[in-house]
Parts: sequence; C-alpha cells; structure tokens
Amino acid sequence: MTSCSLSSLRFSVLLFLFLHSLSNAQPFSSSRPRGLVFPVHKDPATLQYVTQISLGATRVPVNFVVDLGGKVSWIHSKGGCSTSLYSPVDCKSPQCSLARQSASPVFCVNNTCSLYAANLITHSATNADLVSGVVTVQPSDVIDPRTGDWISVPNVTARRFPFACETTIGLLEGLPKGVKGMVSLGRSSLALASQFSAAFRFPRKFAVYLSSADNGFVFFGDAPYIIQHSGWQLMSSLSYTPLLLNPMPTESWSTAPNSDYYIDVKSIEIDGEVVPLNKALLSINKKDGVGGTRFSTLDPYTAMQTSIYKAFTSVYIKRAKAMGISRVASVAPFTACFNSSTMTQRPEGYLVPTINLVLPKNVKWQMIGTGNSLVYVRDSVFCLGFVDGGSTPRTSIVIGGHQLQYNVLQFDIPRSRLGFSPPMQV
Repeated sequence: MTSCSLSSLRFSVLLFLFLHSLSNAQPFSSSRPRGLVFPVHKDPATLQYVTQISLGATRVPVNFVVDLGGKVSWIHSKGGCSTSLYSPVDCKSPQCSLARQSASPVFCVNNTCSLYAANLITHSATNADLVSGVVTVQPSDVIDPRTGDWISVPNVTARRFPFACETTIGLLEGLPKGVKGMVSLGRSSLALASQFSAAFRFPRKFAVYLSSADNGFVFFGDAPYIIQHSGWQLMSSLSYTPLLLNPMPTESWSTAPNSDYYIDVKSIEIDGEVVPLNKALLSINKKDGVGGTRFSTLDPYTAMQTSIYKAFTSVYIKRAKAMGISRVASVAPFTACFNSSTMTQRPEGYLVPTINLVLPKNVKWQMIGTGNSLVYVRDSVFCLGFVDGGSTPRTSIVIGGHQLQYNVLQFDIPRSRLGFSPPMQV
C-alpha cells in the first residue's frame, strides 16, 4: 500500500472517530417529529416566563424559567445529582467535550464533568455537575393535507439529554414558586435549540410567542407554528433582520462564546419623530462587548442607557401630549405615566404613540398600546413600560419581556437572522 493510501486511511479513521465522538455527545431519539411545542405562562409575581419539561422514564414534570440567551439549562436537586431522573456525566465522555465548546470553565470533580450554573436574575452562579437523562416532549400538532383534520401524535423522548445539576438552594432565589431551574434558548451547543435539533434532526430554529397570560408558546423546529385549540397559525407575515454576535462573553467568569441574541438598531422613532441619541451607543464595541441591543426574557421591561432613556421618554411624552393624553405622577420603576381616561379607545385598543425600532434596510419593529409599550399600574393609569438602565450598562438597550409580548419571534440560528411579526394584540 502506498504512503498516500496509508495517509488517506489514517485520515478516514480519525475522521470517523471524531464524528462518532460528536454523535455520542448528542442526545438521540428514534422519532422524527416536525417540531416541538412548549406552553409558556407568565408568573404574575416575578413577571418571569415559565415552561414545563418531563424528566426521566417516569416523566416527572418540572417547571423551569425560560432564559432566552442562556448557555446551559440547569436544575436544582436537593438530594444530589445522581437520581432516577438523571445521572452525572464522565469527564472523558463526548458530552463533556461538547460542554467545553459552549460553557467555560469546565472542570473535573471526582471524575464528574462540572461547570457553572448561573442565575442571571440575581447575577449568581455555582458549581454544578453535567448530567444527562431522558426528556419527554410534545410534538407540534399537524394537519392532514388531504382532510384538513388535526393529527394527534404521541409525545416523544430524547435520551442522553445534557443539562447542569446543582444542589445550592440559593440559586433558586428570585425565581417563581415551584420552579426548579432555568432552560436556556441561547446559541450554545448545550442550549435547547441545539439539543432538540440534534435529537430529532430538524432545523436549529425556534419561535417564541409570549403573552401576559397562560397562552404563550415556544416552538422548536421550522414553521408553520400552529396552536391547535385556538386555531392560530403564528406565522402570518414576518419581517427579517440579522442577528448580531457579541464577541465578548456574557459572564465575567467565562471565556465561552456569547450566546445572547443582538439586533442592529439604527435609530428609534415615535410617531415618526426620530429620538435624538448618541448612535455610538447602539453599536457593539468589538474590544469590550459594550453597547448594542439584545433580547432578554429575564428582564421584565426594556432597559435603556440613561441618555437614551431620557431622550426616548421626552419624545414620547411630547407626542402623547399632542394627542391630548394627560400625564400623571410617576409610578416606580416607570417615569412616564398617563391618565387612560384621556386616551382615545378603539376596538383594537387605546390610541397612543407608536414606537418603531429602525433596523437595517429601514425594517421597523413596532411597539404600540397596552400589549407591549404601556403597562397598566392602577385604575386609569398606564405607564410607558421602559426603565432607566443606568449610565454605564454593559448593553445599551435590553429588550425585556413586556416588549416581546404578542409578537412571533423566530430565531434562525444557522442563518443568524430574526423573523418577527407585527404585534398580534395591542
């Protein structure tokens, strides 16, 4: 055999072993649903969004907070991390190698792959074991194209599904009652979108629809996104804009790639009037990662750098006054509050100033009314649901949960783009 043939053989064997190790790192399933759907509700006490996942062969339901930008899903386990629902992952396992690509630092404790689990609401973190187990999930319902009837499909399972397990009760601080951890929807290879894509072999996409009640959803896989019981098809007309990458890690203790989702806001308009602001704040500084605009389901309201916030509220108050809307005393944490009895009410909602985030190619993200720009605080009082994020925040604009509500948001990770609908309720 020639040296060339031997080299080719060695390369083929190494390539096979490499790909085999990667495949062993991924969860797997014998089923291939078109997509998955997770109901999401808003906790009224914390304003966080909660979903449920069934763990283990016995399908124990566990409640988790939804973290749109998180790297690693984690669960609190008071009795330790070796249970009937999941078991620790060996340091030399392919899953631990996969963790090193997306969660840093990763280290060994008693031959168990370990990493940090983080609660970014309280900005705390603790050591956690990487564990894996069986996850049972609900497939998206489908319609028979021949009859138009709904096809009911059974739940499906993914085995060897990795997440972090921690035993420190303090990490649950600030989370809703009954919640046992967080599920991550970020770009990371350990986040749900990547794991479900690997397990069920559908596109690495997901869509989020949040509301102020119990009828929110997260869909994994490709469109169409259909809610059977309401008859909704959450895919009416989407506009698209690029998703940006922040070159710097989110957490101070990590060197792993940033898994948050950023968009390129060029300017802000209120009823067509451009808000005067320092546009340098809208860009992400490539050296330190400061600036820009990102999404967060952990922040209840959109937070803006102080100078942006002051200019934004000033223009909104001026435009509201021009519409005959009377201002009332501020209600913390909001600055601009209004008397709703002075607002014109129409069947589709109150007539109030329209906010547009202007994106590349003049694509506009619209926020209007009580659905995602105003917040009801008490009788006849609505406040502009934006808060002052401080003079030197890491991110200039953090679009919080209230402003994400009543829009379909499709995160297409391979194409690095966001699809978004007009507000579906105002």
